[in-house]
Amino acid sequence: MNWPYQFVKLSQEQKHERRQILDQYALYAQFSALFPIAFFVLLRFNRSLLKRIMGEVPTYNAVKTSPVIETKNQSPDSSILVKWRRWRWWLGDDVEIAGRCLGHRGQLLFGGLWAAWLLFLCINETGNDYYHVTKRFGIIGTSQLPLQYLLSSKRLNPAAYAFYTSHETINRWHRTLGWIIYFLVFLHGTFYLNFYIQVGGLGGAFFRTVPALGMLGLLSMTILSTTTLSVLRKYSYRIFYITHVTVGVALPLIIWFHVSHSRVFMAEAFMVPLADLFIRRCYRITVNATIDFVPGTDLVRIVANIPSHKLSQFAAHPASHVFLSIPSRSRPGRNSFSLANLRLGFLSNPFTVASINEELGTITLVARQMKGPVTAALARLASLQAPGSKVALNIDGPYGAAAHFPNMAGTSFDKILLVAGGVGATFIMPLFDSISTENAAAQLELVWAVRDASEVAWPVLATGGTVHDDERIRLFVTSGKEEPEEIAVPSSEEYEDVELNRLKKNNARFTNIPVENHKRPDLQRIVDNLCRQGAYDRIAVIVCGPVQMTRDSRKAVGTWVKRKRNIWFHSETFGW
Repeated sequence: MNWPYQFVKLSQEQKHERRQILDQYALYAQFSALFPIAFFVLLRFNRSLLKRIMGEVPTYNAVKTSPVIETKNQSPDSSILVKWRRWRWWLGDDVEIAGRCLGHRGQLLFGGLWAAWLLFLCINETGNDYYHVTKRFGIIGTSQLPLQYLLSSKRLNPAAYAFYTSHETINRWHRTLGWIIYFLVFLHGTFYLNFYIQVGGLGGAFFRTVPALGMLGLLSMTILSTTTLSVLRKYSYRIFYITHVTVGVALPLIIWFHVSHSRVFMAEAFMVPLADLFIRRCYRITVNATIDFVPGTDLVRIVANIPSHKLSQFAAHPASHVFLSIPSRSRPGRNSFSLANLRLGFLSNPFTVASINEELGTITLVARQMKGPVTAALARLASLQAPGSKVALNIDGPYGAAAHFPNMAGTSFDKILLVAGGVGATFIMPLFDSISTENAAAQLELVWAVRDASEVAWPVLATGGTVHDDERIRLFVTSGKEEPEEIAVPSSEEYEDVELNRLKKNNARFTNIPVENHKRPDLQRIVDNLCRQGAYDRIAVIVCGPVQMTRDSRKAVGTWVKRKRNIWFHSETFGW
């Protein structure tokens, strides 16, 4: 089949008509994405408004008697509901090629459908005009940038509101759309390079403003897309973050001066992050906090005083997280204009709210010391601060998927399994506390895997409770060290600074927290034991930990979903 596009000469009237068609299809591409989001936003808003007008109809929840009687009264779900759950589970499975995860099956499926739709818009009614199809790829690609910025927003995110989910969940679609946009813009740039090669003007193009800006924009997007690869993110998240922010700010300006016909879209793309930043600044609060080390570990604990109106939001949504930043007056170091201190002014890290004390009006955050500048600065502040002294910190939140969870403390589920890996317990433990407080009769189990038994010290110190006293908590120590049967939590007075902590960590004697195993938990066996009894039980499984732990948990649960079991599953992943 011959190549259908040719270099054609058009009259001024034909060029004007082509311009109108280009603008028309660009609007088709943008509104075809925004219309369904707007539809679901209005639908949710109308439902919420109707509930306020009509009032909620109170429902009577029968008191549970025995599991046997309850199971007998339950009936199997309809075949349609079972198929729906299995289909949703199938969409959530990872797709791997050569051992590398390409994303969820749903991402690839719906992302592929959206890419096919945009490709159709790129070639429809272009005739045999090579210049037309080249421009079409560019304007269709840039028309998606405002949506791309919306999907990355934390406060100003209509997609998260429309589909009743968190911005972290929507972020996967942000990545998918990013690759689609890059693909379209890459073809746009490739077609133009081919054009300059064919007409013999490639050398001169580098010295003309419009083509030079186009190549700069394509180069910027290539660098941005490359740094999003998991290999580079793992190597240096800092490079990924800095590149993402720099290109994200510069790209609309580059395209603005590159071509005038995309300026409407670039104005939208530029205003979205500014509006989101402004809203986040309005919600951000500056609090006084104490920072210290969890004895015997490399964990930093932050206890922040929160205003009462803000504290109620945290109490309503356990397992939420905040974005923490360090204001200039609190940054460690004498030179406030040093590069390290100036860099901290642009960074904010997410930390899960490990516990809430409504009586004292405080929230507790727990962070592991990493190579990043924020956690390093927090560790230095902890070593420099006198005991009991406070430091000012900026907190923006709460955020997180936990706000959209079903009612874990009610009668929505018959059994609940919580799985935590390391500091993933900062997400899991508030859920455990909330469910235990609201529904003491819940069939609840917590599996917590830690590298070292001393890492379980922070819930004891933060909440005043003891992990080992609750039979529903199963502790696994993955270091494989031969520890004594009983492990104690060392008091904070035993350690004076972080260096001494590290020296004494391996030699400390523990006497109060029993360790069940010195190995990784067998998640398949744990899930099997949970699901074998009660054929019609409604089960919830929530996991927070490293990537491999969440994948193993999902695999274990998946075997029972395929057996038509009613299981609600959620995973929070870190460490990629």
